[in-house]
Parts: sequence; C-alpha cells; structure tokens
Amino acid sequence: MRFLLLFAILLASCTDANKSDINDLLDARDASISQQNIQQYATLLSDNYIQDVGAEKISAMKDIFSRFEKVIMTSRDRELRIGENNTAICEQTYILKVFADGEWREIVQREQLSFELINNQWKISGGL
Repeated sequence: MRFLLLFAILLASCTDANKSDINDLLDARDASISQQNIQQYATLLSDNYIQDVGAEKISAMKDIFSRFEKVIMTSRDRELRIGENNTAICEQTYILKVFADGEWREIVQREQLSFELINNQWKISGGL
C-alpha cells in the first residue's frame, strides 16, 4: 500500500515538473515573438518538426516580424495533457497584437500544440 502511495506521489510530481517545463516553453515562445527574435523562436521547435513543416512556420513568423513595427504575444487558458512516450498536448488561447501604420490590431485564437521530450528538454513538435 505504501509503495502505491509513493508511486502516485512520484508520478504526480513528475507530471507537475513536466507541466511547469512546458509552461516555461510556451512563455519563451510568447517572449521570442514579442521580442521579434526568430533565432530564439526556432530553438523552441524540435528538429524533426523543422525538417517537416516547421521551416515554413519560421518563414511565416519572419514575415510577420518584417510587416509590423511591434508584435506582442500572450497566451492564456492553457490545458496541458502529458501523454505517454515523452509527448504532451496543450490547448490554449493566444492573443497576437501587431502595430503598423499607427494602429494596433489584435488576433485572438484557440490553438492546440504538441510537444516531445528530447534529451530532457521539451520542444514544440506540431500545431503551429
């Protein structure tokens, strides 16, 4: 009985640590976009994703950075699910504010991102 309780506590703490790491990753994504730092943004994506469609996503983000004077990204209402085999999924709402021609514009959308744990570091692996 004690073993099961200890196992449940360890499992919960691992899940909490993973959720914290993924939240940090998502916050880093918001910051890299707000700072218009494409190099930092690219480091958040898994290599496999970049080789698949991630390169197109990086190019699209570069285009956004070049078209707008200021960009601010925030996210909220995160729902994280840690899966098996070092994977996770997050559904969240993001708010992208862009400034051009003396005017702010805002996009609010719900998204689902997938993640994979690579060398003890979470990376975005899909959904952008």
